[in-house]
Amino acid sequence: MSTLANLVNALRRGAPQALVPLLVQVRLWLAWSRRAVREDARAQMGFLLEAARPDADVDAAAKKYVRRMIWRAEARWHLPLLTEQRVEGIEHLLAARDLGRGVIVNYMHHGGYEGLSSSVARLGVRCHMLGFDHIFGQDAPAWLKQNLRVSTHGGNTTVSVKVGSQGIVELLNQGLVVTLASDVPGRTPVHFAGRDLMGSFGAARIAASTDSPVVVATSEVDVEGRPFVRIHEPLHPADFESPKELLEEMLRIHEPVILTWPEGCDIPLSRWGLVTAGTKVAS
Repeated sequence: MSTLANLVNALRRGAPQALVPLLVQVRLWLAWSRRAVREDARAQMGFLLEAARPDADVDAAAKKYVRRMIWRAEARWHLPLLTEQRVEGIEHLLAARDLGRGVIVNYMHHGGYEGLSSSVARLGVRCHMLGFDHIFGQDAPAWLKQNLRVSTHGGNTTVSVKVGSQGIVELLNQGLVVTLASDVPGRTPVHFAGRDLMGSFGAARIAASTDSPVVVATSEVDVEGRPFVRIHEPLHPADFESPKELLEEMLRIHEPVILTWPEGCDIPLSRWGLVTAGTKVAS
């Protein structure tokens, strides 16, 4: 990393948290003046809103999205903004964990998701998360290293995605809590935000194979603009005719939250696979 980048990150880390809103506003003014930034933001928000909420003001959402992305970039250097989120419904996660079968916490890359596990850990539930190998190396970008610090704060554990499905099954069979996202490109057709997309079947399929309850965690925002976590009642695989129906219920819980606060999504175009003529569907 360059000396300048190191200096910038050191200043971010050392700046008073109270200055974050001012810094975000200045960076927003600079970013929004760039045509490429505006066009990308409109594409990101249009992807979420054009089919599901055709009456939505995409331009307004786009500017809010840029502000939110800048806030995310600054908040990771001030851990309390992400690791001390209010958690509503923690009793649902505690009840699911007490069944002793392991629990899948299902989330989206939305709102303050980076601090989801750390906020839950403050209330006594430690999580195991998946991460790509490039986030663990010494040569990883500083922002990725910082994101890792945020997510593991409070005693959480991150394991490589190379453990695969069997590795996740082993964690669940030990009665542990594992976080899995559903907005990752996969080979499973799903309908979300008014579009036919390709999503991930992993969380629902593994839950069904291990009889592990799924606890959906949504990231929402309060009247003062602060993100908080809402834990929903456990979904038990035995209550659904198939893993596909379980996945559909998980997405049904997530969708209205995403569409209410679309600017909270982290690069939504990168989170879903698009259905094309050549798309291969998992059997």
